Amino acid sequence: MPSTQSPPLSDVLNVAETYVEPIVELTTRLSEVPAPTNDEALRAAAVREELEQLGYEDVTEDELHNVTGRIAGTDSSLCLLLAGHIDTVFPSDVNLTVTREGDVLHGPGVGDNTVSVASVAMVGRALRDLGIVPAVDIVVTGNVGEEGLGDLRGMRAVVDALPNLGGAIAVEGHSLGRITHRAVGSRRLRVTVIGPGGHSWGQAGLPSAIHHLARIVARLDAIPLTDDPKTSFNAGIFQGGISVNTIAPEAVAVLDMRSTSAKALAGLVSEVERVLAMPAPDGIDVDVDVVGDRPAGELPADRGLVPVATSVLRELGFDVAYDTSSTDANIPISRGIPAICIGLTTGGNVHRVDEYINISPLAKGFAQLLLTATRSADAIATGQL
Repeated sequence: MPSTQSPPLSDVLNVAETYVEPIVELTTRLSEVPAPTNDEALRAAAVREELEQLGYEDVTEDELHNVTGRIAGTDSSLCLLLAGHIDTVFPSDVNLTVTREGDVLHGPGVGDNTVSVASVAMVGRALRDLGIVPAVDIVVTGNVGEEGLGDLRGMRAVVDALPNLGGAIAVEGHSLGRITHRAVGSRRLRVTVIGPGGHSWGQAGLPSAIHHLARIVARLDAIPLTDDPKTSFNAGIFQGGISVNTIAPEAVAVLDMRSTSAKALAGLVSEVERVLAMPAPDGIDVDVDVVGDRPAGELPADRGLVPVATSVLRELGFDVAYDTSSTDANIPISRGIPAICIGLTTGGNVHRVDEYINISPLAKGFAQLLLTATRSADAIATGQL
């Protein structure tokens, strides 16, 4: 008879070892399917097919191309979410070929975040191998929109669709041994300045869009920032102009503001908006569009899923590091839902075409995922969260 209890560590380690090669194989296949943020349809179709073949119940793909599947638990009135984002930072024209050299897998996006998608997909079959029925339903997702200007739109939609969500675990490929329970919030603005343009000599004196936008950025850079809670401001993109002897008719900047505190972030945003509203020269218009809005939040390290994940990592022999970051866990954390983000293996060169992951740590990384998921399901079922 299948058990509803979390399996013993030794059993999980033995099963996890048998899944390293299947995870690597699936990581390789999925990594070679393009999935740039906001254009994830091809990879979503591949993930949906995998979940169906792996025997998940209720496999669906929503209009955003989030793919979900369900592992039926003893109690279906609540559920635990396991999330691996399918989008990457690489455009479709990048060579996505994956290669293996001994214990190292090389390829764009293999660690961020395809190995997580592959590992999450294997959870259902691994639990069957262990003879485990989770205490509550486990919903797995390959979700879209985690990177860059994806603005966590995939995770928002997945969480919105799960009113009985009792906890969530976001999974990233790198940083095995890390637990993220504090969410860095961000507000991102695209500032477009429009001016009359003209010849730099013949119409000298007309206002320049670049000049005005530069004044704005200089004033924004002078806004004092706090260290506790940490806040940051960055003008990450600045574009504009036509030629060296043309008064710029347009200039665009994309601004990024971040903080671990929702209150501090709101205060910084207010200061930025005040500067953006400063009087402009005649003939200059300033348009501001919100292109990113990730919520900040923090859950106590001594409650929720953090003690569960901590216990698992220590049993596996890891020194636990607690982290602050912007991940898919931002969404449930900001809503007060017990949530964390964990890593699966080690590697490097994240967001570069020469990204890589180490294969052998995946055995413990996958064991960590299985144990954390089943023990979290137990905690949700017994009201311990």
